[in-house]
Amino acid sequence: MTELPILPRLVGFTHEDRAAKGLRVFAEGAEPEVAVQFTAPEMISMHRAQLLHAPRGGGKTTLARCLAEALTAQRANDPARPPEALCRPAIRNPQGLSLPQVWEAGLPLPCVSTPGQGRAALAAAIAESGQVLLILDGFEHEPDPSALLQQAMAWIAETPEARLLILCESGALEGIRLHPDLRAHALLPLLAPERAAALAGRADPCSEIWVEPGLWALSVIHGRTLSLAEAAALPATEAWLDEARDAEALDRLPPAQIAEMVAQDPARWSGPLRLVVRRRGEDAGLASALAGMGALPLLLAAADLTAAGSSEAADIAAALSGAIEAGGAAPALRRRAGEALAKLGVPRALDALVTVPAGRYDMGGDLHPNSAPAHQVMLQSFRIGAYPVTCAAYLRFVQATGREWLSATGRAPERASHPATDLTWHDARAYCDWLTETWRGEGRIIAEDTVRLPTEREWEAAARGHAGLTYPWGEVWAAEHANDEETGFNDICTVGLFPEGASPCGCHDMAGQAWEWCTTLWGSDMSKPSFAFPWAEDGREALGAAPDVRRVLRGGCFSSGRLKANGIYRGSLEPNGFWRGNGFRVVVAQSG
Repeated sequence: MTELPILPRLVGFTHEDRAAKGLRVFAEGAEPEVAVQFTAPEMISMHRAQLLHAPRGGGKTTLARCLAEALTAQRANDPARPPEALCRPAIRNPQGLSLPQVWEAGLPLPCVSTPGQGRAALAAAIAESGQVLLILDGFEHEPDPSALLQQAMAWIAETPEARLLILCESGALEGIRLHPDLRAHALLPLLAPERAAALAGRADPCSEIWVEPGLWALSVIHGRTLSLAEAAALPATEAWLDEARDAEALDRLPPAQIAEMVAQDPARWSGPLRLVVRRRGEDAGLASALAGMGALPLLLAAADLTAAGSSEAADIAAALSGAIEAGGAAPALRRRAGEALAKLGVPRALDALVTVPAGRYDMGGDLHPNSAPAHQVMLQSFRIGAYPVTCAAYLRFVQATGREWLSATGRAPERASHPATDLTWHDARAYCDWLTETWRGEGRIIAEDTVRLPTEREWEAAARGHAGLTYPWGEVWAAEHANDEETGFNDICTVGLFPEGASPCGCHDMAGQAWEWCTTLWGSDMSKPSFAFPWAEDGREALGAAPDVRRVLRGGCFSSGRLKANGIYRGSLEPNGFWRGNGFRVVVAQSG
């Protein structure tokens, strides 16, 4: 294959995400800020243990080779400075913004594995002294990737100068249990401005904004846009084309045989099945055969083949929902199941309310000075949303009232069951006012009831229960109980995907997922609350305040670690601020 210029690779993680603020102030007519992505080398330098994933042909092996070459050459020439290749300017978004890269780490010795040889590479890395970067390429080909990951992470924990980079096919993550200290992010396809810069005046054969590197490279060589099917017909110059050829063979078989082959050898046939499903679109016969096998990955494939509103959709949705509620599935499988349910229809009532009984509740704790001291408060009984308000619910409000919503993704059908985010405090209150009248009209609440945001006292009681738990599920942090930083989605997901993490009263997603607005005032200083604990009748529940006086946010979000994604930590934001990581849930209580 003709050599093409080596490009910096962008990752699905922005400067806004890292700031963990991503918080913008809403002004009339304002547009959301343009995302500024980090590059793969920057992510590798920021995190001691980093996993990057992409589809086949996504450029993972090329990245491993280029990174290893750059580090090796620089260590030989000037080990005191980071390689120029890892610091040169990189295009950061579709608008063509270019910024220099920042390499934050030292200069490790790269130790690269070939697919399936990870244990030998780990042994070689352990034998080295000093700074070492172990690069495990083709991780999905390891005989037992989950076990290898645990061994590599144990080495990282015991060796302060060690670093780890894992490169894996995106679909394979559905069968791998990730370590909570491993950061996982997606390698993004190539941007049109990136391709234009690399081609240096030559015509770009691809018209799409985002293109996978492998397909783009072949298209450049042949001087025109190639489809995946056309690329598969070419000589075997790229290993990633094997999957396309397997898909061609699978596509010629009857549905029952396809289902049986994938069920018997998912490692071999799951990837090709995804391509078959993508080609066929809706296919009730194949969907029925796959669903009959019962395994969650095959149910997901069946969902992709099933038309929304069809007679089969309800049965497949019920099976998917049952698999989620049973718990225990790998997070990546849960995430995709949630998106499938958004299309087919979620059998659960996502606007359900649960009751928090009257009584004395613990509040605050010593996790952070702003949350101290621990104390107790009295509360009357109230009802609260079992789930955060979803995109589908909020969109009904937007369509009924014409209120502006600046979310870039909130209207996407596959995100209908995700929390509604990119909302100011005022947006959330306006929704509550509208829902009060709507539910009164439907007879769901009585005239004396009001829908509103929770107070901070109410939110914390719903999250921690009478026992005053640190996390909604208990005193000890646990993996795969929440959509938090350790889970690695770096985005919101369908509500209720982690039933293991439900609070004592039955509230889901109260740790991680999305920060949730409360009515309660914080103060003007982000670092220290004017309305500190212990809670007091000091005007902190006043609905009127200056625009620079922040309101309380609780629960953490998808990028929050265990120290923030819990029932004790207090956050805050100006009431006109909004971000893709903050939403809300509702309370129903008597007026007055």
